[in-house]
Amino acid sequence: MNKFLQTQNKLKGPVFSVITPFTKNGEIDYPSLKDYLKYLYFKGARNFYVMAYNSRLTLLNEKEIISLNLFCIKQVKKLNKENVIICGEPYHCSTEQSIKYVNYFKKKGADIVSLIFGEKYYSDNQLYEHFKKIHNKTNCFLLLHQQPLENGLSSNPILYPLELLIKITKLSRFIAMKEDAKSDIYTKKICKKISKNITIITSGGGKKQWLKAAKHGCTAWLSGWSNLNPKIAIDFYNYYKLKDKKKMNIIIKNIEDPFFKIKNQYGWHLTIKALLELNKNFKRYERSPLKEVDRNKMLKIKKAFEQVIIKLRKSKLEKYFFTRSE
Repeated sequence: MNKFLQTQNKLKGPVFSVITPFTKNGEIDYPSLKDYLKYLYFKGARNFYVMAYNSRLTLLNEKEIISLNLFCIKQVKKLNKENVIICGEPYHCSTEQSIKYVNYFKKKGADIVSLIFGEKYYSDNQLYEHFKKIHNKTNCFLLLHQQPLENGLSSNPILYPLELLIKITKLSRFIAMKEDAKSDIYTKKICKKISKNITIITSGGGKKQWLKAAKHGCTAWLSGWSNLNPKIAIDFYNYYKLKDKKKMNIIIKNIEDPFFKIKNQYGWHLTIKALLELNKNFKRYERSPLKEVDRNKMLKIKKAFEQVIIKLRKSKLEKYFFTRSE
């Protein structure tokens, strides 16, 4: 089996985004990050993704982005050289900058580099040429981070044209795509047209959203609440392979649905940081202009969190307790 297929076979089921912890002064908290990566690994995580938003790349300067990626490569591969580490480039990059990042991260041990391009000020062909040039001048597996594009013509975000995605992902070293449209119809079209060639990683909507996409060939999803305890997602994927709908529904009903209710009140990014603090992984500090939830909201999240724990205990699901001591 060639390297492409080996890596692609590993990239199935849950993919865990690297959530970047900060100190009170807004600096990257590397000691806590080291502990957190170990925690994820020993709970079952094998695919790690340094990405634009969860990893806060949009708030970091170039030096910090490089440092964060290199730190994660070193720690993830130290835990197990067979782990898959996906590195991320800055949100706004010129073609030549992207080429530089891809080659550098590949040299340092990255398995895949994620490419993101957030603007649609140019023609479809210019976007294609951007990705094609990166592909042709690098020697690393690539992931296309597909998300609605900022449109300079009408100011309304637009989705990547399907034909453009097909064209980009036919380039031989594009191994995966993070599908971020959060549209059932669009996601279905993408999966049907593209999933035979590359791995589709859904984002948003949780496991229920992924199950819809899985019917059309999607084999991976970006884990959300399972960042609190990867065993949740690992077990869910195993139940999926066994076609055990009953056990999948237990996880959705008792864990995912309650946490989505919390998220809907305070937003995903702030809620997951608050829960990771309650989980004793690291403090919920953010970097400006983001601001962590205040004390009053934290108390409300804590109360909701404790209710989930009680529900898990009643359902005899103690193995999913979100504590580092487990």
